[in-house]
Amino acid sequence: MPTSKKFLSEKKTAQQTISISPALKDWIERYVNVTKKDFPKDKRFKSISSFYNYIMEKSMEILSHGKTLDDFQMFVDHQTKDFFEKLTFRAFIPLHEECVRSHRYVDLSLKDFTRFLFLIRNRYLDGVELYDFVEIQKRFEILRNFYLENKIVKDIHLEIMSDDKRYPKAIFYWTGNYRNLFWENSKMNAAVFGIIGVKITKVIYSEKDLYCRFNLRATDLIFEEEKSRKFREKTLELANYNVNYLLKHQKILEDEDFYLWMKFAEDKDAYIKFHEDRARDQWIKKVIDDIENTHKPKELISSILRFFNKLHWIDIENMESKSFKIRLSEENDNREIDYLFNILSKYSNISKTEGKYYLEKKIKV
Repeated sequence: MPTSKKFLSEKKTAQQTISISPALKDWIERYVNVTKKDFPKDKRFKSISSFYNYIMEKSMEILSHGKTLDDFQMFVDHQTKDFFEKLTFRAFIPLHEECVRSHRYVDLSLKDFTRFLFLIRNRYLDGVELYDFVEIQKRFEILRNFYLENKIVKDIHLEIMSDDKRYPKAIFYWTGNYRNLFWENSKMNAAVFGIIGVKITKVIYSEKDLYCRFNLRATDLIFEEEKSRKFREKTLELANYNVNYLLKHQKILEDEDFYLWMKFAEDKDAYIKFHEDRARDQWIKKVIDDIENTHKPKELISSILRFFNKLHWIDIENMESKSFKIRLSEENDNREIDYLFNILSKYSNISKTEGKYYLEKKIKV
């Protein structure tokens, strides 16, 4: 339990003797002397004693607010904090946890993240010598502190194995706090490694424990200095490969059904067909009613056409002329086709020319 500060004199008269190593003593003296030259008016660096006093007082204030000594390992430097503050924001976790639920098996649109991904690459690889694993690990620890401080993950580790000098391998593993956000961050991590030039060779994922591990292997791209368009295309290709590797690893059939239906919705050769007319009437009527209640009269026909296009019953040829073709089979889906025309005829006149259907708004007499 944190202790409070007693109301004693603030005068600097008491003395406290401590024992430190010669290396630490030299480090502190050099730091104070150099910083004093840069900031001569800063009283904190007026003397070694002033510096010690400031550090100890601020440390006690931090500890009195519930922090522990272990938290000192998690401080994020200003450069890292400023870098990520431009790209992140504070948000209510439960809200975003629910929002990203339906995005679990959707591919990342890397075009939207290109600038962000290359900023990450430049920040953590710029100036690093080839095979300088110590520096790479050091830079990762800075990123790790940011992740932990912002509770993006519960824990995160990178272990570099330097047995293969040409294509070094590594293990990257982390545990999360929230199921859906954890999965989204896993996709982002996979993309970041691709942009850096590192390929995922194996994935271990536990839904129950919110644990994920990547086995990684460096490619020639990690050592590539050329920043040409071809280079960027190759790294984006590797990033896409990594994300798809992760998505394919997690079998969709073992997850909730609507993720599988989302995939079907992208396939034009699949379409919605109902077992019973009652179910069909119920679902389609609900959508049509919603369209009528939320759209202007002049938008009704276009919106209804888009809806049947989403069911893959039709292909819209031209929205301006309200023209379309039937995708359904005239041999096997005659009931659906009749139902479609019954709906459309309530709102428009239908004509057919050269295999295409055209809708015209009905004129009230």
